Amino acid sequence: MMPRDDLSRFAVELSEEQRLIRGSARDVAVRLAETAGERDKSRDFPVARIGELGELGLLAMKVPVDWGGSGADNLGYVLAMEAIAEGDAAIAVILAASNLAASLLADFGSDAQRQRWLEPYAAGELGPASFCLTEPGVGSDAAALRTSARRDGDSYVLDGQKMWITSGAHAGIYLVFARTDADAGTRGISCFVVDRGTPGLTIGKDEPKMGLRSSGTVALFFDGCRIAADQRLGEEGQGYRMAMSALGAGRIGIAAQAIGIGEAALREGLRYAAEREAFGKAVLDFQNSQFVAADSRCDLDLAWLAMLRAAKLMDRGERAAMESSMAKLVASEGCGRVVDRMLQLHGGYGYSREYAVERIYRDARVTRIYEGTSEAQRIVIAREMLRA
Repeated sequence: MMPRDDLSRFAVELSEEQRLIRGSARDVAVRLAETAGERDKSRDFPVARIGELGELGLLAMKVPVDWGGSGADNLGYVLAMEAIAEGDAAIAVILAASNLAASLLADFGSDAQRQRWLEPYAAGELGPASFCLTEPGVGSDAAALRTSARRDGDSYVLDGQKMWITSGAHAGIYLVFARTDADAGTRGISCFVVDRGTPGLTIGKDEPKMGLRSSGTVALFFDGCRIAADQRLGEEGQGYRMAMSALGAGRIGIAAQAIGIGEAALREGLRYAAEREAFGKAVLDFQNSQFVAADSRCDLDLAWLAMLRAAKLMDRGERAAMESSMAKLVASEGCGRVVDRMLQLHGGYGYSREYAVERIYRDARVTRIYEGTSEAQRIVIAREMLRA
């Protein structure tokens, strides 16, 4: 599916483990691509696929093997996410949210919490997981969240609302960020694991989204939702730092998704342009079509290299806030340009739901919004530049 079979052309060397996880994800992606259009039309959440993804280790890619995960590094993770997104971007975003939650459980959970939630989750027994940070009116400014968690003896009581929660109607566990100290700013936010079906947790309607229609995005309502104190992840006041650490790694995952979506659009566009004739020759034989193809190849390959740089820096344990934001920015913006060009190559047919590029075009748009808008990425990049 992807044109990078000869990675030596990119001066990139992969370990055997990285090649295996990439190859496994590509095999899955081929099968996902066959039914992606059907899921988009029906908006059906891919419940039947979750167990399979868990068995393949894709729900907990960066979780150590001892806790049921694949033990992948960041580089292996983004290569797998790129492949899945090329097959079905909606399933890729389900995996992104689930892997965020799994990584937090692995990094900050106690042994008891890992045994209770992480191991069965990684095996696909609990369904997907949801990462619950965004609230109404609180998107990029996560520090302003208002959901509260009040300590009451051996319990916490959660009150508030979360928005745009991926897999929210089907998740087995929710990682919920809530304010435990109203006067402590970012140091007053903590993280909690909430089980599906907990009294006081209500699941809202499925949002009728423009794209990623089968990923299941809902609002969550907490009204006197009582959970045990041992369901707090990490220490009180650690939640904001935990969320930011997860989103830093998550941004390269979104970069990978954007690149995968762009690759799918490029494949569809070039295929159509090679078959479609206009004025007595194939559309792809026109110079403008070839310029469009060249520009698109440049956009995707440059974004791919930026993504790999950020992933490698993270794997070396180095600070990569600027590089991960750069990867997310150039990948999502480049993806937008590529899908637009490929729809244009289709002419009027690109506007029809009978062609895959129409779905891909819709799926691509949100990559410039979630897990930090393009504007937020520019703020991070400029801040890191000036800090240096």
